[in-house]
Amino acid sequence: MNKPFTVHLFLFIWVGLMASSFVVSKNLLPFANSVASTGLRFLMAAVFMLPFIVKFYSLTINRTLFARYLFASLFLVLFFVGLFESLKTTTALRTSVIYTLLPLLTVIISFIRLNVKVSGRQLAGFILGSIAASWVLLAGNEHLQSMLIWNAGDTIFLLACLSLSVHVVLIKQWAVGEPPALSAFYILVCGSIILLPLLLLYGDISNIAWGNSAFWYSLLYLTLLTTIATFLLQQYLLKTLGANRLLAFTYLVPAAVLLPSLLSSPQHLWYSLPGILLTFLALFLIVGVGETAKYSYET
Repeated sequence: MNKPFTVHLFLFIWVGLMASSFVVSKNLLPFANSVASTGLRFLMAAVFMLPFIVKFYSLTINRTLFARYLFASLFLVLFFVGLFESLKTTTALRTSVIYTLLPLLTVIISFIRLNVKVSGRQLAGFILGSIAASWVLLAGNEHLQSMLIWNAGDTIFLLACLSLSVHVVLIKQWAVGEPPALSAFYILVCGSIILLPLLLLYGDISNIAWGNSAFWYSLLYLTLLTTIATFLLQQYLLKTLGANRLLAFTYLVPAAVLLPSLLSSPQHLWYSLPGILLTFLALFLIVGVGETAKYSYET
């Protein structure tokens, strides 16, 4: 299997896992609060990865790099806590719409933090991508008027997306030389260190539905697939493609979230089609003609 094909396969797997996280996170809320859900997710993921890391990598890390991972992980923790907290007062669909702003937010923060500039064509692509992805999510929605009402959960998730964009930029700056698996493990460990005291103080552990099988199914799915797998894929893709190309593909997340309803409703698919086409135009503007052939594919 050639490397360009593998990278793009990983891209679409990453998009699918990201899309599923919105729905499964909502399913977990009745069984544990936002702090407990996030804390258990990070702790379990770090424990599951530990044997693999011990076997294949050295765990030596200098203090400066550890402090940087700790700081960057704080923003990732804030994103996940914000996601769970926002879903108490908003819907997975609304968070998916807001999530389309993530690439644009990351471009802005990359410019402020790293002075990374994008061309006018790419900037137009990021703006168009946010519009197109929102179109896909809202097309054919029978409750469109209610979607235009902003609530507290939407504000929380917008701040969570801002936090995630800061995390992406910091990892892009500081974790360039680390193998993807090791980088993902350090992020999970640092996130667990941040979350452990919060879990003990505010996780309402006694009220977690420990005996409910649906709780464990959802938690294991989020831990193994939308935490470990997406972290590994994200670190690999960030190092291989760069932040802008990776984030451009988040515009496909809304279509992935709605894929079951799009396939079962031809009318909904028809309404969404212009948005889907505009999404691919946005990807074209961001990535550009022939850019695939120019990827370095160095890990």
